[in-house]
Amino acid sequence: MAEFNASLLREKFMITDAIPSDINDTGPVIALSNRMVLPLVADNDKDAETFVVRAQNMHVCTRMAASIAYEFQQRGLIMGRKKPLKWKDLWDDVIKGYEETWNPKRWIAVYHKGRVLFEEGPGQRHLFVDVIEQCDARNKGEYAQAVKVAEEAFKQAGKMVNIAHDSNIALIMSITRKEGKCGLIVRSPARTTTFNMTALKKKGAEVRPSQCMTAAAAFLEGIQLCFRVGMARQKLKFELISPASPEGVQAEDAGRRLGRLNTAVTQLETILDISYRPDRPDFSRMIDEAQEYALKVLSSDIEKKIESDPSGWVA
Repeated sequence: MAEFNASLLREKFMITDAIPSDINDTGPVIALSNRMVLPLVADNDKDAETFVVRAQNMHVCTRMAASIAYEFQQRGLIMGRKKPLKWKDLWDDVIKGYEETWNPKRWIAVYHKGRVLFEEGPGQRHLFVDVIEQCDARNKGEYAQAVKVAEEAFKQAGKMVNIAHDSNIALIMSITRKEGKCGLIVRSPARTTTFNMTALKKKGAEVRPSQCMTAAAAFLEGIQLCFRVGMARQKLKFELISPASPEGVQAEDAGRRLGRLNTAVTQLETILDISYRPDRPDFSRMIDEAQEYALKVLSSDIEKKIESDPSGWVA
């Protein structure tokens, strides 16, 4: 296996008319997406193909990429197979459980050479991201120039637009057979969390991109869930919501999901020698921090609750 390098981008495109035709124009069009380019090379260092994965959130994008990488690792080239890959099976496995139950905005799109191979989900991606992938393929992978190519394509179609592109890296990976390095940057309302994970081969087991991506997806999802659980627990504490409310039930399910994610990472740590810098993310501590943050942002609602029923909150 050649060295595998990939990154996860959080992207925002803002498309505005270069020459507005109406003073009451509805304003810019905004397209949001998470994007990962997946350059796959077989163990023979010859067979290779590249896919692009876009999704509504970071952990689904990373987990779908991990599933594709695993399929490639186990069975070789994906394109041109006599028996086509069942993409829907990969997707169903990625979202089963919590994601399928609680995220109605989820969506996925997988591209090869600018063409959509697979798309699914009740949520809707903005079709502008398809235009960007087509422009990127036409420009032979020079992604930084894709926006300019898209603007030119609109111009040739008779539409003058300006396209602003804002992106930041959420995950970066460099993986060989012996070592995998992952750096995660997760931004939340409470704070920005940065940590590095290094995986070394152990007992003859090689490091695989799919393993590192799966672990990274677990942390990306776990950090988001910690924030949700912490917010909900603070609301429950002050009876702003009830345990039987949709938010209360979802928080309970999110807590169980965190347990499963933690177990999955622990299992990987028995296969590979994994170290963290500064430390492995502590989901329990993150929930506590989210509760502290919730106390600040919910302070006015909590004050109103106490004023309406002071006897319940005075010792």
